[in-house]
Amino acid sequence: MSKGIKAGLKGTNISERDAKEIIAGVQAMYDRVPALFRSMLPSLPEVLKRIPPSAGKYTLDEIIILLDWAYENGHLKR
Repeated sequence: MSKGIKAGLKGTNISERDAKEIIAGVQAMYDRVPALFRSMLPSLPEVLKRIPPSAGKYTLDEIIILLDWAYENGHLKR
């Protein structure tokens, strides 16, 4: 797996250790979704590609705070 991760990290500043942690976390998130519904969900990379380019000016933490607020205040449906 390490060789594959190194290839996937080209062009990024993500460390191999962080990459493994990120991948494992995303996989764990998808594993919690019932198998029946998994095929209906887009992959996380596909979801992230759909975020408008204007989001690139902000950190991931800032975007998460904004989206949490939007959910809590009814601007996004769950």
